[in-house]
Amino acid sequence: MGLRFGGFLLENLLMICTLYIGWLIWAFCVFPRGQTPAKQLLHMRVIYIPEARAARWWRMFFREFIAKSIIGLLASFTLLIPYFWLLWDRNRQELWDKMATTLVVTDPDDRLRPPRPPSAASLPQ
Repeated sequence: MGLRFGGFLLENLLMICTLYIGWLIWAFCVFPRGQTPAKQLLHMRVIYIPEARAARWWRMFFREFIAKSIIGLLASFTLLIPYFWLLWDRNRQELWDKMATTLVVTDPDDRLRPPRPPSAASLPQ
C-alpha cells in the first residue's frame, strides 16, 4: 500500500515537473506495457485480470483518463471517500481498477512485460 501511495505522489510530481506534456508523451509510450511513468520508475505494472497479462494501451487509457475522471467526480460529492477504497478492498484495488478490471502489481524483474512484436527485419522473407 505504501508503494501505491508513493506512486501516486511520484505521478503527480512528474506531471508538475514535465508540465503535463512530458508526462503525456511518456505515458503514451509506456501504456502498451501496462505502466504509467511513475509505475515504470517504481517497477509496477497494471494487469488486465481476465487475461492475466499486462494491460494494453486502450485499457490503460480508459483506466487513467476515463475511469479516474468518473471516480474523481464521484469523490467530489462524497468527501473523497472513493480515493480511500484501496484501504479496505480485499484485492487492494482502487475503484478505477475495478472499472477497468485491472490490478496493480510490483514487477521488479520485468517478468510481466509484454513481448515485443517482431520487427520487419527479423521476419522471414
